Amino acid sequence: MPVLHRTLSLAAACALASCATEEPLTAPTLTFHDFGLEAPAAQPATPLVRLTVPTYDGSGEAVHPDVLWFPRSWHGWEYWMAFTPYPKGEQRYENPSLAVSHDGVQWEVPAGLANPIVPPLRHGFNSDVRGGFNLILSLSSPDGITWTAPKLLFRRPNHGIISPAMVLSASGAPTVWYVDAGPKRCPRRVTRILHRSAATGDAFATEAPDRAWSAPRVAALEQPGYFIWHLDVTRVAAKREYWAVYPAYDRRGCGARDLFFARSADGITWTTYPRPILRHEDARWTSAMLYRASALYDPATDRVRIFLSGSAPGPVWHLGYVEFGYAELLAGLQAVGPSAVRGPGDSPPPRQEGELP
Repeated sequence: MPVLHRTLSLAAACALASCATEEPLTAPTLTFHDFGLEAPAAQPATPLVRLTVPTYDGSGEAVHPDVLWFPRSWHGWEYWMAFTPYPKGEQRYENPSLAVSHDGVQWEVPAGLANPIVPPLRHGFNSDVRGGFNLILSLSSPDGITWTAPKLLFRRPNHGIISPAMVLSASGAPTVWYVDAGPKRCPRRVTRILHRSAATGDAFATEAPDRAWSAPRVAALEQPGYFIWHLDVTRVAAKREYWAVYPAYDRRGCGARDLFFARSADGITWTTYPRPILRHEDARWTSAMLYRASALYDPATDRVRIFLSGSAPGPVWHLGYVEFGYAELLAGLQAVGPSAVRGPGDSPPPRQEGELP
């Protein structure tokens, strides 16, 4: 994601974190095999490791990673990550925070920065509903340390904007993708992916929220048999395409499950694959669910680099990191095989305690 004019620009409602749930998430009790799912698409090139990231509450538990990579560094650091603490699923700590790294594995808070970069609200938290609406807010910084006050870009009724992801064009024009979860709760909830764009970077400076942005449009991004929950979108210049990574839950189970991958030439029409790239059973610390993730591409090694969040029963939330060889991952995704979900004639698994609301 390019950063123009030496200014780091992040969307507080998502690139900086988003959950937009009304109740704490808890671990679903169904297992991977309960859904008849097959193995992940490819073997990772590196082990899936749990990251240790400092949080302002001291717990080290976090979700919603969004990582920017500067191969030549930006203000002394190659990696800048936005995330939110989430100790034991306590939503009041879910406020945008930053950490930096030289290698993407060892993380610290940059000198001079005090997390969270958006102050906690008196009631609620900075990933919640305000006045019955989900808000997309942006703030910027010339150095990653000093930040402007949040500015409203646009808003939607409650649960109309879940996990927004922003990409800037070479000229600085933004496009935002997000999940519209609608007003209904599981199991009647239906999600879809929408996107909005602006012609120039002036959309960040306008004093008239919403007017600089296109009307919401549906993106052809669906995971057959599943509902997409939290997503992230990345523009991969070396491949001339967009990538999306997202957890999705079975339409009959309503629990956030495994991590999927999709590709697009234009950000509107997407190619999805039935096999997940990671399943929650792959590590003990993700055994309850895999959650929002962020993808990078390293052209020097032809590897896909995934930063992710996940939970063990409890819940206990952590961030993690894994790499895939791009050629191996794509070959595994494109391999012909049985559907990743049961056939329409099979009976659905029962909905159990602890699934997403």
